[in-house]
Amino acid sequence: MAPSTPSASSILQTISPLPFLLSKSDDSVRKKDPKYKRYAANIDRALTLFESVEEWADYISFLGKLLRALRSHTAEQIPYSPIIANRLAQSLHPALPSGVHQKALELYGYIFGVLGPEELSREIHIWIPGLFPLMAYASINVKPHLLQIFENYILPIPAPSLRPIVRSFILSFLPGVDDETSESFSAILSLIDKFRSHIDDEQYFWQCFFLVILSSEDRRLGGIIYASRRMPALFAVPNDQTTEDLSASLSEDIKAIVTPDPGLFVRALGKGLEDDQVLVQRGFLELLVKNVQLHSGVLQTLVSPHDLTLLIMSASSVVLRRDMSLNRRLWVWLLGPEPSPDHPQTTHLSRSDYFKKFGLTPLVSGMKELIGSASADPIARARPYRIALSLMDRWEVGALIVPEVLIPIVRSVRRYKNEANSEQHYQEVLKSASAFFDGVEASNIWSDCFNLVTKEKDFDLLLFIVKTFNIREEEMVIVHLPAILTVLIVLLRQGAATNTKVWLELVSEILEAIPARALLPTHQSEIHKFDEEDIMQRVLSFYRRTPEDSSTPPFTPSSLSWLLLHATSELAASALNNLDSDAGDICIFAVNLLSKIPGETTWREECLVKALLSMKPDADLPFRILYGATRLLGIVIERNGMNRQEIELSVRDVTEIHWKFLSGSTGKFHVESVTSLWDLQSKCKDHKIEAAISNLVAEAREHPDAGYAFINLWVHSVDYANFEAILTRPLLLMLDSLEDKYSPLRSISLSWLEMLGATSTSNRLYGILVSRILKLPFLRRQEYSFGEDDDLELFLYYLRTLTNILAMGPLSLCAALGTDMISVDASRSNLLQHMGLEEGDPSYRGFFIRVILRTLKYDIPDSSSPELHDSLSKVLRGALQLLNVILMNPDKPMSPELAVEQALTSRLSSNLHKNDIYTQTLILDVLFRTLKVNYGDGNAENAKIHQDSVIKLRESVDQPSVDGATPRSPTSSLIQCVIDGLSTDENKPVLDAWVKFLVDCLPFFADVLFQILIPVVECFCSQISKSFEELKLVYSVKSSNEYPGSEGALFALMHGLESIIAAAHEKLVDEESKYANPKTPNEPGFFGTVISGVFSVESPQARSAAANNRLTVLLCFQDCIKICHSIWLWGEEIAKGAQTDPDSASDESFMYISSRMKYRARRILERLYMSETLESLESLIELHRMTSVFKLLHVLDGSRPKLTLPYILNAIYSRVNPMAIDASNRSSLTTDLSDYQLIEFLVDYVSSLENDAIEEIWVDCMVFIKDVYANVGMYRHILPTVLVFMSIIGSKVDFTNFGEQRRLRKELGDIFLKLLNSAVATRQVTGVSTPETASLAPTIYEKDRTPIGSSDGPATPSPASTLAPSMITPLQTQMSLPPMSSASSATLQTPIEKTDFSSSKPKVSQEELCRALARVVPNLQKVLLESDRVLVACTTLGASVVAPVVKSKSFPNNVSAALLEVLYQISKISGTQKAWKTIVTDTYFDNKFFIINEMLLPKWRDILRQWMNNDKERMPELVARVSAHSSNTNALFGWSDQESIARRLNLRRVAFAYMCGDTDQFIVNLREILDKLTELVNSSVSESIRSDVFLCLRAIILRTSAVHLSPIWTFMYTELEDVFNQLTNMNPAKLRAENLQSVFAACKLLDTVLVLGSEEFQLHQWLFIRDSYEAAYPKDVATPLPLIDRLSLLLGVPMSTQFTIDPLRITLTEHAARRPMLVGPKLNKIAELKTFFSHLSISSYERVYSLGVPDIGALEDEVYSDLFV
Repeated sequence: MAPSTPSASSILQTISPLPFLLSKSDDSVRKKDPKYKRYAANIDRALTLFESVEEWADYISFLGKLLRALRSHTAEQIPYSPIIANRLAQSLHPALPSGVHQKALELYGYIFGVLGPEELSREIHIWIPGLFPLMAYASINVKPHLLQIFENYILPIPAPSLRPIVRSFILSFLPGVDDETSESFSAILSLIDKFRSHIDDEQYFWQCFFLVILSSEDRRLGGIIYASRRMPALFAVPNDQTTEDLSASLSEDIKAIVTPDPGLFVRALGKGLEDDQVLVQRGFLELLVKNVQLHSGVLQTLVSPHDLTLLIMSASSVVLRRDMSLNRRLWVWLLGPEPSPDHPQTTHLSRSDYFKKFGLTPLVSGMKELIGSASADPIARARPYRIALSLMDRWEVGALIVPEVLIPIVRSVRRYKNEANSEQHYQEVLKSASAFFDGVEASNIWSDCFNLVTKEKDFDLLLFIVKTFNIREEEMVIVHLPAILTVLIVLLRQGAATNTKVWLELVSEILEAIPARALLPTHQSEIHKFDEEDIMQRVLSFYRRTPEDSSTPPFTPSSLSWLLLHATSELAASALNNLDSDAGDICIFAVNLLSKIPGETTWREECLVKALLSMKPDADLPFRILYGATRLLGIVIERNGMNRQEIELSVRDVTEIHWKFLSGSTGKFHVESVTSLWDLQSKCKDHKIEAAISNLVAEAREHPDAGYAFINLWVHSVDYANFEAILTRPLLLMLDSLEDKYSPLRSISLSWLEMLGATSTSNRLYGILVSRILKLPFLRRQEYSFGEDDDLELFLYYLRTLTNILAMGPLSLCAALGTDMISVDASRSNLLQHMGLEEGDPSYRGFFIRVILRTLKYDIPDSSSPELHDSLSKVLRGALQLLNVILMNPDKPMSPELAVEQALTSRLSSNLHKNDIYTQTLILDVLFRTLKVNYGDGNAENAKIHQDSVIKLRESVDQPSVDGATPRSPTSSLIQCVIDGLSTDENKPVLDAWVKFLVDCLPFFADVLFQILIPVVECFCSQISKSFEELKLVYSVKSSNEYPGSEGALFALMHGLESIIAAAHEKLVDEESKYANPKTPNEPGFFGTVISGVFSVESPQARSAAANNRLTVLLCFQDCIKICHSIWLWGEEIAKGAQTDPDSASDESFMYISSRMKYRARRILERLYMSETLESLESLIELHRMTSVFKLLHVLDGSRPKLTLPYILNAIYSRVNPMAIDASNRSSLTTDLSDYQLIEFLVDYVSSLENDAIEEIWVDCMVFIKDVYANVGMYRHILPTVLVFMSIIGSKVDFTNFGEQRRLRKELGDIFLKLLNSAVATRQVTGVSTPETASLAPTIYEKDRTPIGSSDGPATPSPASTLAPSMITPLQTQMSLPPMSSASSATLQTPIEKTDFSSSKPKVSQEELCRALARVVPNLQKVLLESDRVLVACTTLGASVVAPVVKSKSFPNNVSAALLEVLYQISKISGTQKAWKTIVTDTYFDNKFFIINEMLLPKWRDILRQWMNNDKERMPELVARVSAHSSNTNALFGWSDQESIARRLNLRRVAFAYMCGDTDQFIVNLREILDKLTELVNSSVSESIRSDVFLCLRAIILRTSAVHLSPIWTFMYTELEDVFNQLTNMNPAKLRAENLQSVFAACKLLDTVLVLGSEEFQLHQWLFIRDSYEAAYPKDVATPLPLIDRLSLLLGVPMSTQFTIDPLRITLTEHAARRPMLVGPKLNKIAELKTFFSHLSISSYERVYSLGVPDIGALEDEVYSDLFV
């Protein structure tokens, strides 16, 4: 029912801030004579008239009648005093015209005259509160009348009775003096003076005055005007006396200000200086300049240093306004007045000295306290930086402040970098700090930095300064940075820099900032001796100079160069000699320094040369040191710092040390070593490094491991333009090993050739040989003849080398010979043309053939020597052999020799654990050729031999031997041998040979491939995992060779795994195609086809074997995907920087290896994904539980979701509705994924896609959605998630042009609505997920599983049931293979067995449904488009999901956060009010609403906020329910319990509605609410309802701005007075429970308003507490006690005067929070309030004194706690 419109009379009545108390009788009337009774009756009738007010003129009329009633009898006592006072206060409402105010003042004057001073002093708490607010809004005509009343009637009251109202009096009249041009200014000022003199206690007056300034912002303007006129000046107080002497010598006027505690005076001034109004700040600064100068003894002696700091910081903060009028006054106060006869105590001080003596210390202390703030707010954190920057405007202040605060500011910024909530906040703070830093002179900055490193040894902070702030100014980089760099080097030499890592980073940053022009060549240096004391003294004198001194730098540029080079050289030499861990970085620093000095062509330091020469190959040198030493050696050679012999020795030794690192099995430091060698080569510019490497390669015959060094050198050098400068001779030496079949180096060379073929760098190899061949002189002659001088042996060497390469290298190397084009520049083109070799095939193959053909044409004269004949013969044979290799296939079929195979296999097995791994490669080569001969190479003869071998193999497997033992077939023993070889750690250097052997032999074992697949794949996966972990360990510690990790072995294993799985899958596909398409090729025609169809029906055994073969392959796929995914993920984390190498010296190698591994794993995953997309995808989805696979999926499908989404949908179909797709598209169900997980993954996957991708997948999505709609019964358990999926695609399509096709989107919306109805149907929603039996799914599924070619026969038996154990187990037994993993054992389960279709899917729980709907509802408008359809959907949700829950008997215990989120999201959609407002309304008016779970309270607030914002009549409706009239006609003498409960609930609904709204949202309803509250308390109200009235008032106060609360204060304090007065008139121990709660609620309300500190309530708080400094410093003066003090004494507890906090601990950055004293919803006994009553006054004073800030959150929490009890 809507509330009725209030009448004009009601509106005028409700503007009164006072309650109607006419029903409360005056007991004194009955005790008087009849005349007095008539007198009281006349007054009662006059007061009754106020209930019928129609317009403001009625007030004047009714006030006149009330005045006549008062004059009808002469009496010293006024009946109905509280009611009359309330009506008079009502008449002084600011909304009424001044005529009404004047008439009310006339009555006040008459009443005060009747009462007289004595009686008025006793009733002052009744009459005075209504007058205090008037001055703030009184008109010009009213103010004289008000002043006359106070002067004639209030001032005559005895002073002790007026002491409690002093603070309120000041609060009331200060607004009257804020305008000095006002007509009443002088009169008001005079009244305040008279009142102060009447009180006759200057100290009390001024302390109350300061409390007003401190707590009332609106009164500060009038306060400063009054203080500037009346407050005594303090500048004459001397500052050279002790505290006791000074206190005794002060005048009474000054004592009144600074006693008993000058802290209150200082805090008042500080608050005024921090006011928001510039005018107020200016006035307080003017007061400081004139009356409270800085040198005053009051500030320097009496005031504590902490309070003086507060004052100075408050004053200094005005600089943030950038107002010249403020700054000018601040400078005068800080720097003192100009010397004059008026200030003799300061005439001998300059302004700078004045500030230094009186203001510097507290200002620095305050600045440091602000700078040390731990606040996370960027504005608060940057505040001291901005103040410091502004203070620098005056050099007298800035010059003294900057040295003290610069370093603390930098420390604060560095600390905030780790404390900031976001990078944006840090950048804001850094911007302010940088502005301050840039404003400081460079000399001041680096003087502080000099002290920072020399005294505090804080190199970390200086490093932060260098990296964070701008140090690139000209003076800094030319003068200061070189000087500081020299100092830092001296400090390191002296041992002051303990953390050399930080020191090195620091000097490197400084050196980078120094330009070359700041240094000059050392030959111009004036200094030739490195004297540390002289250097430090020069720099110290430079930074201690005065502004008048010369600013000449301590060193000339050339002297700086000499000092830095000399000191750095000695540091580098010392570090190299001692092999310090940071020696490498010091060498790098020396390199950078020497490169920085221009024109330094010759530089030699003997100590450094000796240190470089001392690096020998036998030393255990860390790579970082070697890297730096190599760089330093290069620049020393470049600067002519060594002679030729020294260069040769050092280059040879350094190259040999690098060779050791290149020989390591891990890839760590390889890139860096090669880079160092090439850097050294660029400095040497000769063949010294090539010669050194050639010697090392030649020695590799005795040390074969060194052969890997050349391979690594080749890999990382071939991209250099002049790679031949280092690689040519070592290359030829490496290839020489191919001639020696028994050389261990040969296998390494062969591995390298394999790598060349795989990496497409063979053109570099051929290019070197071409260059060498073209240099032969005889090829340049036109005639085809050799001479005695021709070096035919060298030519033959090149031919044999190339022959060995092609014969022994991989096929890809031979293929590259014909595909790689020869590089021809201008000089080579002329030479080829001259030789006649420029025509024909431009490839290397063509070139070599032409050279061979040309060679064949050569001849020699008959007269030549026999040696020349012999040489020619060799050359020709070599050329012919090369030609044969190029043009012919060297493989020739041979007869099989099984005995050789067995012998080689046995030898290979026995050689596994011997330390002769390179012999294995030879055996493998021979064994492969043997197997190739035995099992065929493609021709018919060998195919028959191969077939016979297979038959023999099977016979050896199936038939036992004579003695009963199972013989080991050659194949099984060979596979076991291969597995052992792959698993042996010692075989890692030749692991690639094992892998190659296995891969090449796969065609020979095709018939048993599936039986050996699982053990072989398990072997590969375990070894890959092991090698991967070892490799990660290598890069997780600072070591190069301690751990056996090898990326080469890992790559080889990954290649083998990929090859064997690919082969198995290829065979599987081939077999499945044969089963699917059986043919009888020998029977052509119709009859043959029929016979074929009859006799070639697939048998159950064949079907079972095929199914198990597929399952075996898929399980291997899963293992492979898991291991490859882990490798890819590791590489991805490294690429993102999530993992780093702790050894920074190998960063490049670390990145190189990780990127290669990631790429290789991706290649394998791509191949598996393309082969079995659905099964691979399901394996990745399983991994998605632990880490996201979306990025990998986008890589695998090329960011084309069109390719991936159908397979995700097929996986869902396979589990929910397999009949929807063809059997070939169904999943094998080998993973443990459920349909829940798949649909959730689908939702996440679609969410991760770009909006534009939705067009590609729209058709597939709609097919799936339509299938769900057509088979709702099957999909009902995942319907909520399907709705989420639809909402996501609907929201994404809304942002695309494709979404403009409304027909498509309408179709989506139609299906969505229907599925939504199905999802929320009551019969499908339950509280728990429980399966229920069903029946048809197995039949459907098994029917689909019938054999191909059978239309109505029985289902095919389970593959597992027909799987013969002999198909797997015997072979494993013979091979002694390790047991299969749990994943592998799943081969015994078929898809049918793993999927239980004997029961239906579980129903959806209420919680699951709500969580899904909470994600769906925000996108309803984008999915459904039309508002009416959105309304239908919301109505469905409200009626089917929300309403049953909130209307159930278990409400509110059954409400969940997810359900409320659904309701909240519905409420946010515009135009859906009909769907949810009734539900919310009914729920809110449910009597059980206020027992909801507190955890759900925030969500209910959001919902109710929407509820009220959508209908402005909600609050009036709630207020209308708060009625004092009973609807029960039988309740003649009071309210029933039910009605009392209903009214309490209605009050709580209003209170909670207020708390849910925004500030000032319900201002228009405030008067109506107050009217209802007044009506309640004036009726026969129960105490329990009164407690809820107080609770409602607390909610209103917290949600209404103070400016709008004027109507509420008098009503509130009147009711509080009534409660506390009743408590004082009864025995507290006998209070009833409801009275007790009413008292508790009243105390909480009082506590709340005191915490808030509202200025309007401060006019009335004297009624309850001591609101002056006497709360802390009581006096023995007989004054009326406030109510709370009286209650404290009544309970036998004296009033506390002790502070609970230390005022000295009040910081400038964190003010104490003003929290309520009372917490908790219930009071058990009145004694629990003793502490509250005894401490309330001192607590209130302490809150003001401590500059506390109200804790609004704590107050709100208490309201919620009381509402939901």
